[in-house]
Amino acid sequence: MKVKILGCSGSETIGHMPPGFLVNDRVMLDAGTISAALSIEGQSKITDIFISHTHLDHIKGILFLADNIIGRIKQPINIRAIPKVIDAIKKHLMNELIWPDFTKIPTPKNPVFAYKPFLPGKTIDLAGLKIKAIPMNHPVPAVGFLVGDGRSSFIYSADTGPNEGLWAEAKKVKNLKGIIVDTSFPNDMDFVAGASGHFTPAQLHEDLNKAKVRNSVPIYIYHIKPVHKKRVIKELNALGRRNVKVLQEGKTYTF
Repeated sequence: MKVKILGCSGSETIGHMPPGFLVNDRVMLDAGTISAALSIEGQSKITDIFISHTHLDHIKGILFLADNIIGRIKQPINIRAIPKVIDAIKKHLMNELIWPDFTKIPTPKNPVFAYKPFLPGKTIDLAGLKIKAIPMNHPVPAVGFLVGDGRSSFIYSADTGPNEGLWAEAKKVKNLKGIIVDTSFPNDMDFVAGASGHFTPAQLHEDLNKAKVRNSVPIYIYHIKPVHKKRVIKELNALGRRNVKVLQEGKTYTF
């Protein structure tokens, strides 16, 4: 599987973009960044967008994507999420007040987007992929995703703090080639991390020790807050875990 990192930061500033992961040129995992990092041609190839939760840094890219691809696609792009996330997008984002409802534009029979709800634990088959939603530990309803193509798999945690279920799921996967996991704040901000549902390096280290995740599986760190990046990376390096790496924006990974 090919995964292009359109954005993987915990906020937005020059050189740092919110989360957006393009799998095999067609399927998005979250939509914090799409149009700012992908050509119009590339945007027009997207068929499905899996949204982990409703926080703005994971959904705002769908708004400008709609503007760019209207009239360029033959089938609606599927917005896939748990029902509470879809309800929130309907009520608070594409509600005709904040943004037009592109599930009805240009016509209700030929819209830009279509909502496709799913439940955690269910595996969805599409575009040669199997994608399973895994509950995450976050202040709002949130899931991460286990993604596989029959040959290899990876896990994208989306936003989460300490999470036994994440690692339990990882242990079940025999062909696991990587885990993309949130580590947002430095260790001295553990209270903020706990309150907002994110990891610090120390908390991640503790979770990995408890879970006994095998060292052969790369752990890719994402969602670092840009203002704390140097400190977080220094503290991650201090853990002494050779399999812990920081995800790089703009890079394409093969799993």
